[in-house]
Amino acid sequence: MDERRSSQTTDTGVRLLAATLVATYETRTGPRVILTRRPESLRRHPGQVSFPGGMVEAYDRSPLAAACREAREEVSLRLPPDLPATPLTPVRTLSSGIEILPYWVRLSQSPRLRAAADEVERILRVPLRTLLKPGVLRPIPHPRRPAEQTMAYVWRDQVIWGATAQTVGELLRLYPGLC
Repeated sequence: MDERRSSQTTDTGVRLLAATLVATYETRTGPRVILTRRPESLRRHPGQVSFPGGMVEAYDRSPLAAACREAREEVSLRLPPDLPATPLTPVRTLSSGIEILPYWVRLSQSPRLRAAADEVERILRVPLRTLLKPGVLRPIPHPRRPAEQTMAYVWRDQVIWGATAQTVGELLRLYPGLC
């Protein structure tokens, strides 16, 4: 059992654990990462940019299995069973107290994706090199606490902040040949 599974609980003893899939692939113009924009109608994290993923359920074999299941449900991403996955640093959302376990997978090609309308408003295929350009990572008013500033990647009209921005930053540091 992954030791990280039992690390976060609520006051009532309920574990709040999620897993995400950080899927990258190469193109002629460089590597891209798959992100989603959540619909405003969702209860948790409405309208936010995130990686495909969701809550780890009791029936999931592992957090990685949960991330793969959720990515399949949200964007129809199907992974080969033997595709290696690299665990990234867990991050915790401040607003909901959910601990997120991100797993990085490197796909051999651009995948065919289809958004599940009830969970994904838009699929984003973000060029990693663009996120390294000056001014893309910048302070913005915090979306939940406007009197405060938070760091965010601003790509086109999309704001990538919070736990997702933390994982994007780690991916940018780890991706071979970017830095």
